[in-house]
Amino acid sequence: MTSPITNRRLATILFADVSGYSRMMRADEERTLVDLRAHLAELVAPVIERFGGRIVKTVGDGVMVEFGSAVEAVRSAVDLQRGMAERNEGVPAERRQTFRIGVHLGDVIASDDDVFGDTVNVAARLQGVAEPGAIVLSAAVYEQVRDKLALPFRDLGNRTVKNIDRPVRVYSLDLAALAGGAVAPPRPLRRKPMVQLAVVSVAAALLAGAGTLAYFSGHFRPAEEAVAAAPAPVETGLSVAVLIFANQSGDPGQDYFSDGLTEDITRALGRFKQLTVLSYGAVLPFRGKNLPPQEIGRALRARYIVGGTVRRMGPRVRVTVQLSDAMTGTQLWSEHYDDDLGDIFAVQDRIARRIAGTLATNLQQLAVQQSLRKPTDNLDAYDMLLRGRTRAAETTPSGNRAAREMLEKAMVMAPNYADAYAELSGVHFERATFGWSEFPQQDIDTAIRYAQKAIDLDEENVLAHGVLARAYAATHKYDLAMAESERALEINPSDAEVLRARAAVLLWTGRIEEAIATAEIANRLNPNIGPEAALNLGIAYLLSGRYADAVRLLETVRARFPAYPLLDLPLAGAYAEMNRAADAKEAMEEGRRKNPHLDAASFGTRFQDPALQQRLAASLRKAGLN
Repeated sequence: MTSPITNRRLATILFADVSGYSRMMRADEERTLVDLRAHLAELVAPVIERFGGRIVKTVGDGVMVEFGSAVEAVRSAVDLQRGMAERNEGVPAERRQTFRIGVHLGDVIASDDDVFGDTVNVAARLQGVAEPGAIVLSAAVYEQVRDKLALPFRDLGNRTVKNIDRPVRVYSLDLAALAGGAVAPPRPLRRKPMVQLAVVSVAAALLAGAGTLAYFSGHFRPAEEAVAAAPAPVETGLSVAVLIFANQSGDPGQDYFSDGLTEDITRALGRFKQLTVLSYGAVLPFRGKNLPPQEIGRALRARYIVGGTVRRMGPRVRVTVQLSDAMTGTQLWSEHYDDDLGDIFAVQDRIARRIAGTLATNLQQLAVQQSLRKPTDNLDAYDMLLRGRTRAAETTPSGNRAAREMLEKAMVMAPNYADAYAELSGVHFERATFGWSEFPQQDIDTAIRYAQKAIDLDEENVLAHGVLARAYAATHKYDLAMAESERALEINPSDAEVLRARAAVLLWTGRIEEAIATAEIANRLNPNIGPEAALNLGIAYLLSGRYADAVRLLETVRARFPAYPLLDLPLAGAYAEMNRAADAKEAMEEGRRKNPHLDAASFGTRFQDPALQQRLAASLRKAGLN
């Protein structure tokens, strides 16, 4: 079974290794390893730290590093080569260690702390093209840095690299060109030396085991495996948790405003592919808790913590924001904004730009503006949308009805408000699939129409793409559903709801194990699972034979959403498969009460493969459904 794509993002990958390392090892193994350890600890670690890189893998004498910025990756490479040249001054020729470096920019697939894909392979091959002391860049990197760094790049033309179908145009910076001149310094990240500690430990591991692997001929081993002596209680990448902004207005009725502002800032930051942003639901358990950043970071596996307060005072609002390093507990910056409520979107823009600038240097201003596209200049419409979103989250017929009314008002107030159409699309889809509609197909058609309108207004409206994916799957338009789920992932791969939409499409198209893996990733990002997502994952567990997992999930979510009509049925099927006849009978009776006209043959009809629907029906019949 093909593994699911857990997270795609744009990244700059740097590979570095020591030229002639095998020869040096044969001549003097112990001295070579001691020298390498010193270079890693005293040069490589500080440089990577200073330019915001992350060590992904090490093997033998090789290091793979991920950057969020091509400019910072090249600056890092230049400093590494200049630093090695300085360190080699006065060193006997036979002991001089010289790096070869390759850098490539492109799409990568991230899974846990590892990255994969052609981008990684190309970067590794470019390192092999480099002369000792040189840096070789792909054209993708060159186009990003050519107007930003005053360096003498040399065009090497197209090169054919192993296992890559098309030639790669490459550029070089050699040691002589790097000997002089200045490169603009990086914007300081002000992060503590966790990367340095990690690389020191990596060097120690290399000292114990280097020489057993040929560079890139076998498997890399994750840096975490090499850093046994350096505990990493939280993520060291650019992972961010935005805590619920505290409502200091003195009116609990204003919670919806601070909650909505938090959610919108979270969603906006999630569009930065350099960042992994935990979802709004993941931070809900920490609402109102005054805990140290380190404790929250450990619990959420977040590297940075954003917190703040919101206070509405008549026509004005004060927003206070703090950004903290979850590794050290250090507050990196704190700022407050006093604005007219009509400028709330400018406040959001400044907050997100400041956070992103601290975490991922050299972000282009255009990308920032695209990330935080103002939803509307009409605060009344925005306020109405937040109220509607709050009512929809109740997951009740009355809440759904109230949400529709509020969102329709928001559309009238601001006819070009893409988010209002997208939210209303989701509410109509839920009305149909939650069993609250007399005419479910009509509501699904309405959901599709509103989602398409939202995308017409804002092509990168991730919520609209996610609703379309689910709606197309529900109407058996599987190719369209898959395309919409993939587009949503491209826009915001850190959004748990996007992943859940993708999991739904994978389920109904028969890719059961991929659906489970994708849904479980979403649940780690946001443990607050809604009934539709739980239903889909519960069915997937049932079909894959993971009956205990199905029971555990469905029991928990059914207790939270007792009115949802469909959770009892797969729960009864899972009980039946576990030979828990009494529990199966109770769940099925409850399911029949909520769905008096439903039979086994009409449940699960979204499956593209009829055999899967028949397998599901067999479990339901075993539980007593005719």
